[in-house]
Amino acid sequence: MESSEEICRIVDRWLVAARDGDADTFIGKIAEHAGVLVIGSDAEEWWHREDDAVWRRQLEESGGFPFSWDEIEAWEEGTVGWAGANLSIAGPEEAAFPFRVTWVLHLELGEWKIVQMHFSAGRSNLELLGQELTVSLEQLEQTIRRERPDLTGTLAADGTVTIVFTDIVDSTVLTTRLGDRAWLDALRRHNEVIRDTAAAHGGTVVETQGDGSMLAFSSARRAVACAQAIQGEIDSAFAEASPPIRVRIGIHTGDALHEADHFYGTSVHYAARVASSAVGGEVLVSNLVRELVVGSDVEFRESREVELKGLEGSQRLFAVALG
Repeated sequence: MESSEEICRIVDRWLVAARDGDADTFIGKIAEHAGVLVIGSDAEEWWHREDDAVWRRQLEESGGFPFSWDEIEAWEEGTVGWAGANLSIAGPEEAAFPFRVTWVLHLELGEWKIVQMHFSAGRSNLELLGQELTVSLEQLEQTIRRERPDLTGTLAADGTVTIVFTDIVDSTVLTTRLGDRAWLDALRRHNEVIRDTAAAHGGTVVETQGDGSMLAFSSARRAVACAQAIQGEIDSAFAEASPPIRVRIGIHTGDALHEADHFYGTSVHYAARVASSAVGGEVLVSNLVRELVVGSDVEFRESREVELKGLEGSQRLFAVALG
């Protein structure tokens, strides 16, 4: 048995993700085994790996947990490691609540993954954070049903849909530099711009997770016009921001499985990959979208060949001219 600096660094990165609301990193450092066990500070928080949607929802609801911590103690023996730390969390009216966290990790293909963690505070989320959070899949389902958008108008006559993905570039860096409160204010303003601009162009906000949004349109032209307008509105809304807040946008049109409040399928994944290939301040579209807007007043700055994760071969994408 020996102390482990590597596990200390992994736990520290996980705590940073929890504080910053970085759901992908937060969940990505947890093993995917069904035996994963997470025990939260609220009496209802007893989770397994299949409950990861609840963890993501909590990060969205809270905007990240205002943790602070000092020393992390970590040990390892063979393929098993464990760690513990004393934390404090800023509660309502800036009161700080101390509590302890323990982690158990397992070495998987050379990478340490969390298989168990336990938060011990003995207080409810309402008392600890001043707000109720989702603590079960049943509550999450009820919330989603209340928030479910009406997508009946987002399909074109031929059954296709134009999907738009947006997200803020370098959001983790921005959170660190702006601070939690200023970042939360900026995120709320950003989401307002996305929501209002989509509505003004006949689109629907299908989903918002953290600093990213998925929009749906029945028309490729309206989708592109909306994306151009979003970039202009973001520039205006954050003209004085330092560091600058930049959004990248990707658009694709195609067939998609439509079920209740969401779209699924290859076209959705394609649009997401297009967005991930864009840079800050850019609107990037697939070749099909470019063909659909030919003859309109949309112009393109350039095109480039890229490889999109999960898709075979290279794809040509087109950058829309702005302003």
